[in-house]
Amino acid sequence: MNSTADMPLLPDDFITGVANKHNVTKTELEALLLALKDCSGAEIAEKLAISQPAVRKRLGESYRKLGIEGSGNKKIYNLKQKLFAQYQGIQENLTSPKEDWGEAVDVDGFRGRGQDIQDLEEWIVGNENESLRCRLVAVLGMGGIGKTVIAAKVAKEIQSQFDYLIWRSLRNAPPLAEILNQLLRFLPNDAEDYLTVSENNKILLLIDILRKHRCLIILDNIESVLRSGEGKTQEWAGEYEPGYENYGYFFKKVAEASHDSCLLITSREKPKEVAALEGKNLPVKVLQLSSLHLDEAREILLDKGCKCTDEQLEELLKRYSGNPLALKIVGTTVYDLFSNNITEFLREIQEENAVYGDIRSLLDTQFNRLSDLEKQVMYRLAIHREYISLAQLKNDLRTTEVESKILEVIESLLRRSLIEKEANTSRFRQQSVVMEYVTEIYLEKVTHEFSEKKNRSLFMPILYYKGDRLIISGKHKND
Repeated sequence: MNSTADMPLLPDDFITGVANKHNVTKTELEALLLALKDCSGAEIAEKLAISQPAVRKRLGESYRKLGIEGSGNKKIYNLKQKLFAQYQGIQENLTSPKEDWGEAVDVDGFRGRGQDIQDLEEWIVGNENESLRCRLVAVLGMGGIGKTVIAAKVAKEIQSQFDYLIWRSLRNAPPLAEILNQLLRFLPNDAEDYLTVSENNKILLLIDILRKHRCLIILDNIESVLRSGEGKTQEWAGEYEPGYENYGYFFKKVAEASHDSCLLITSREKPKEVAALEGKNLPVKVLQLSSLHLDEAREILLDKGCKCTDEQLEELLKRYSGNPLALKIVGTTVYDLFSNNITEFLREIQEENAVYGDIRSLLDTQFNRLSDLEKQVMYRLAIHREYISLAQLKNDLRTTEVESKILEVIESLLRRSLIEKEANTSRFRQQSVVMEYVTEIYLEKVTHEFSEKKNRSLFMPILYYKGDRLIISGKHKND
């Protein structure tokens, strides 16, 4: 092709889309569309009722923003070539995969969480209010609360709003370079050498793709690359395992760069970058999943064949903090051991601990990640069994190492989804199922410590409740 007249006309909506991504203004676009249809400067000036110098200025700005170089008619020819190549690439990609669901879970039969789903869709897509659109969205909550399934449900609902969608799980803690390679391999990418460039340059390549194409990236199980506090005196939530620190840089770059794509993450713990960047009027939002509602819990138990009254259902919701996975485990137990007799099951857990089997294993996983200072505060909260202020906690823990670090510890426990804050106050407590679990762990710890004492034959712990509060004291056996 030796002249612009030889090139086919491209759809206006395609040209408009490219121009919008490069911040070409409406008035500049009007002149550009006419120029692409081979109108002369005089013709464009007449059609738009502006002067020819104004035409040249608008076209000059358009060429600059679109990265077009050359002089005179060479610019329009170069622009047509560039647009035609992009258009051909898009047409060829229409038959290529636009979605890669990786290890995403099946959401058939998903029920409830209506308001949570609505919030996530508004944040990710924007809907009628573009100002709500976010570049990074985090779904947080304790194990079993339903983070992965709600992320999959929302992604299915809004997938048509995006050019590309890719889901990856971090359950096995893959290095960031591996995840970036998978993203760049799937998403449209002109850089043939992306496998050999530095990790930082891979992030920059990905950001460029997020600007050119509207992409939804879902990363599940972020807590797998976050540092555990097990066996350490202090370790705050949201820090990265050695060698995984660049995940934080990646999240920060995606959140701060200008683009219309979105990164959706799920985690039991809040990464520190998310904590720093989230805000009511900022493009980073956090959904903290909480207890199921009564009707939603009923549906879960009915799926297991377990029917119960509203009173019984409320008791189960209270005991298990409305955790969907815990309720599914309960439904299986009621079916297998109690022939679907919920009354017998409730009687049994009144006499024994309601935290058993897989429910205990679920909580073990999170509790074992706590540092020693965090565990001290968790024990204290379990003893109080109700909302307690920071001042009370600090007073209870005076003379201990926790006293001077109480703010950091409470903030860390909140980020680990293991405690909750009372609305409009500065008081905190554990969810019921966590409280029961921690109480049992604490009793085991105290009993073990007493049994290890040299004078254990003369001294034993006395454990009892005063009202709702657990009291631990000791007495001599001969008293």
